[in-house]
Amino acid sequence: MKKRWLLYAVFGLVFYLLFLIIEMPASWFAWGLDYYTHNTVRLDPLSGSLWHGKGRLVIYYPQTVPHDFGQTEWSINPFWLLTGRVQLTLQTNTPDRQIKTTLGIAKESLSIKDTDAAFPATFVSQLYPPATLIGPQGQIRLRTSDLVFGQKNLEGNATLEWQGAGSSLSNVKPLGDYRLEIIGAGKTANLKLSTARGALELTGQGQWQTQTGQVQLTGSALPRERAAELESLLKLLGEDQGNGKRQLMLNSYLPKLQ
Repeated sequence: MKKRWLLYAVFGLVFYLLFLIIEMPASWFAWGLDYYTHNTVRLDPLSGSLWHGKGRLVIYYPQTVPHDFGQTEWSINPFWLLTGRVQLTLQTNTPDRQIKTTLGIAKESLSIKDTDAAFPATFVSQLYPPATLIGPQGQIRLRTSDLVFGQKNLEGNATLEWQGAGSSLSNVKPLGDYRLEIIGAGKTANLKLSTARGALELTGQGQWQTQTGQVQLTGSALPRERAAELESLLKLLGEDQGNGKRQLMLNSYLPKLQ
């Protein structure tokens, strides 16, 4: 009889613990996200549980400027915990900002899979203040299939598109559609800039040093048409190298991969 009651108590305790795990509040997920991103990504207010919930996604980058991405929904597959990692699906949708991605979080790596994110080009100026000089307009779109950030390493590919690109310095709207390919290669990522279409052709190649965060890109800007109207914008890039071509250079820093 005592053994039977002990068995009942053990089963009861196990089921109670399972109940607590299943009913973990959404605040646990918000706390973990806030901690892992060093207070740059926050969710508030919240509803649901740790495994599936909703909240308002706000990104603080720089820390003093909040960027509201609207209502966000997430889901976590608990079976991935058995492999020592967390995999979650994140989705948000507002009239001008959309994010859909799958994140894999492990002890020494972060993977970004099946990503399709879109946001206004003006958002770039908030993340990278020097871009304010040209007043970017249009839409930015980020796509990844399987991009893995390790300790100072980057593997996989990503594509960053600038669709319907425009600038406050030019009446030519749009300037064109542009694509930046990011190809992870360990401690460096190779960059390739190309033009899909438009009045202004931009091409270039460079590298992202993942250990230092340095991004260097060199290339050229060449008006395909309406050169006179593009002159005020082209003057910012440097002297005419002949036939209207201007040198294009970028030397900046992104956060280091830890």
